[in-house]
Amino acid sequence: MIARAVAAAQNLWNELPANLRGAFWILIAAFLLTGMGAMVKHLGRDIPPVQMMFFRSLVAVSMIVPFMLRSGWAGFRTRRPGLHLFRTLVGALGMFCVFYAFTHLPLAETVAIVFSRPLFAVGLAILFLGETVGWRRIIAALAGFAGVMVMVRPGSAAFDPASLFAVTAAVAAGSTAVIIKKLSATESTSSIVLWFSVGSAVITAVPAIIVWVPPAPVQWAYLILIGIVGVGGMATLTKGFSTGETSFVAPFDYSRLLYATALGFFIFGETPDAWSAMGALIIVASGTYIARRELALTRARLSARRGGG
Repeated sequence: MIARAVAAAQNLWNELPANLRGAFWILIAAFLLTGMGAMVKHLGRDIPPVQMMFFRSLVAVSMIVPFMLRSGWAGFRTRRPGLHLFRTLVGALGMFCVFYAFTHLPLAETVAIVFSRPLFAVGLAILFLGETVGWRRIIAALAGFAGVMVMVRPGSAAFDPASLFAVTAAVAAGSTAVIIKKLSATESTSSIVLWFSVGSAVITAVPAIIVWVPPAPVQWAYLILIGIVGVGGMATLTKGFSTGETSFVAPFDYSRLLYATALGFFIFGETPDAWSAMGALIIVASGTYIARRELALTRARLSARRGGG
């Protein structure tokens, strides 16, 4: 009976359009990653960010390695160890900053500012990849940056220095996207994920020991859960983007803002003000435009190559 119900559900799932299945995975990923942020915020009252980072990376390695061992040592090989190291350093900086921001800022505000990462990726792609970026994307990036300024409000009484950590996390995330683009030319996705997890665990081990705070039993559970939920969130996010069309599924990732607002309100008693809401809307609009514009240009280039061939 149960086997029949599972088979029927599987058939129904497979009959759904790929875009809907992809959107579902993105919504699950958004919830998991926002939930991880909420756990970091709760635990950050007592546990230093670098200690949480260490366990996040350690749990990730313990979950990833068994899957990679099935494919043999090929999954561990790399042709660019130096670039992997650079990606790890930038990624670790970004993780530290976002963990710090989650601890000290409202949950929804942190999520919104970090969502500005595509805006910084545009500028970095021009500098380091030599990409040609049209005026539309440049204007969209500048508009998104204005949205960040609306949220951060430097020079005003509402300015919180912790917001600079969220902005740094967004810059690091944009930089990571550019680095991964270079790595993906020669490296597999599994190799990129594994070496970042291993590298971040190694470089955070000593700092974590220096600032070590002995966790209570429930805090141990949170530390392990942060790692598990983080890996699950990234896995379902990857699944979503690989299942559906990017232009269709990408906007669903902004559901993190809804989740973050709800969790922030019900768990931490946070209510975004009008400035934060306005800044978040500007960031979402500019980020969505940039994503759609890049996809349209990619399709145009592929079509031109097929026509020329």
